[in-house]
Amino acid sequence: MKLLPVSGLALLSIVATSCTRSGAGTLSHPPTIEAFVKSYVAALNAQDPAADRSLWHSKSLACIAPDSSEFYDRAFNVSARHAIPPDYKFTAKPVGPEDKLGFEGYAFFPVRPSQEVQIEYTRGLENSATAIFWLAQEGKGWAQVFPCATPETLQQFKTRLPEIKANEEKTKALVDALRDPLRAELIAMLQQGKSASAATRYAEAAKQDRSTAMFVIEEIEYRLERDSKFK
Repeated sequence: MKLLPVSGLALLSIVATSCTRSGAGTLSHPPTIEAFVKSYVAALNAQDPAADRSLWHSKSLACIAPDSSEFYDRAFNVSARHAIPPDYKFTAKPVGPEDKLGFEGYAFFPVRPSQEVQIEYTRGLENSATAIFWLAQEGKGWAQVFPCATPETLQQFKTRLPEIKANEEKTKALVDALRDPLRAELIAMLQQGKSASAATRYAEAAKQDRSTAMFVIEEIEYRLERDSKFK
C-alpha cells in the first residue's frame, strides 16, 4: 500500500471506486517476503484489485464492508495508478513491540505486523516514490496487514467524496483542454522524467496554482502510461 502522496491524491487518512471481497481471503500467501513483494508489485502493475486483496491478512479483509468498500477500493486505485518499474529496490525490517505504527486516530492495525517493507523506485529524473506496507505471517506465508479505517475516517471520506470527485473531473477537463504547443512541450518533459519542471511550466502557462498543476501533470503521466492512444 502506498502511504506517500501520489501527486496529492493518496491519503489513507481521507481518500480512497468498488471491489468486493470475492476472490480474496485465501490463506495461500507467499512463503517469503521477496515472493510477497513480487506478487504485490504484479498486482499493482496489473491494476488487479482481486489479486491485491488475495495478499491481505484475513483480519484486514474483515474490515471491508458494503459501506466501506469504496474507501478501500479508491485507496487501491490511487496506489495502482502508476506502474512500479522492474528495477525497484525493497527492504524489510522487523517491527519491534514498542515501535510506533502510526495512523493514530485515522486507522488501526487489526493484528500487529512483524515486518515493515519499503519499495523504492524512480520514474525519471525528478520523480521518485516509496511504497510502505506491513506484513504478518498467516498460515504458512506472509500477508499484508492493511490498516482498517476508523468510523470517523470513513465518515470524513464520505463527506469529502463529492469534492474529491469534482476535483478529479476538473483535472481531467484541464488535461482534455490542453493544446499544442504547450501539450507537446509537457509530454516531452515528462518523457524525459521532468515531472516537477512540467508542473512548474504548466502552472506558469495556464495561470494555475501549484496544487492544480501537480494534479494535471499526474493525470498526463497516468494517460501516457496507461493509454497507448494518448500522445
